[in-house]
Amino acid sequence: MHSIKTPTFSFRLRSAVLGFTAAGLFYACLPSVSMGVPSRDERVERYEVIDQAEGAKRMAAFRSLRLEGDFCFKFQLKHKPRKDRTVRYNGIMYGSWNERGPVSRFKLFPEEIGKDAPDGNAPIELIVQNGISPKVWIRHQSTAAFSLIEDDALFEPIFEGVLYTPFDLQMPFVFWDNYSYEGPSRVSSRVGQCFLMQPPAGSLAEEFDVSAVRIALDDTYYALLKAEVFGGEGELRSTFEAGVLRKIQGQWIVREVSLQDAQSKDVTDFNVKAASVGLIFDAAVFDPDSNVGAPEISAALFEVL
Repeated sequence: MHSIKTPTFSFRLRSAVLGFTAAGLFYACLPSVSMGVPSRDERVERYEVIDQAEGAKRMAAFRSLRLEGDFCFKFQLKHKPRKDRTVRYNGIMYGSWNERGPVSRFKLFPEEIGKDAPDGNAPIELIVQNGISPKVWIRHQSTAAFSLIEDDALFEPIFEGVLYTPFDLQMPFVFWDNYSYEGPSRVSSRVGQCFLMQPPAGSLAEEFDVSAVRIALDDTYYALLKAEVFGGEGELRSTFEAGVLRKIQGQWIVREVSLQDAQSKDVTDFNVKAASVGLIFDAAVFDPDSNVGAPEISAALFEVL
């Protein structure tokens, strides 16, 4: 399979499930290197401060979170530029887990909702393998082979009009082994325990000037509430924040995810419109070499949100 650099496309999307999985993986806390990243909100002293051992325990639990069975979400991307009109796009996400961690497949429809699709326009398809060695593959036609996205293309949009990038899809920082516990912080109506994650030396993230990512894990459920990506000078680049939770077919999912670009203040929201959980997919669905199409799921299996 050949690799590809996508010069004009971008995407910043991430699975809206409660957490991510890395069964059997555990990383010890290591001292944080000082680099001028802004301090967390200090107005939360009344919340519980945990020790490093408890922080490591919660990080391991977070990395092991998963839904029961496979799942499918029908979602809408709502892009809200600060100085322009809001535009919406549809998509479908299929999710599962394998020995390497969470794995997802996306079908993205780059036509704005409410406009006629151009003749012959096909959805963009992505396969995303998360975990300790994340990868993303893409294709623009169902008859084409999937191609690996790598190098600078991981930090560029997948299609014009949304913020999400393959780096956001991969979320490699979840598994960086150099992190330190910072303490509690308020995230909307929840309390989060904050961890400062630092990229491995020589990693692609470091090469592209990502100096750190601060994540906040829910103090009760250990799910990801927020992630802030910082540049080389300690400047905030983007903020990812999980929103409303919904119980679907007996399992909790995150219904809304918001991503904001710190410089432009543009926002792209990920909103789940219908969900089906407890499914079973063939592993070949998530194998970029298998040439297996995305599953067809009966509408009766979905719960509309």
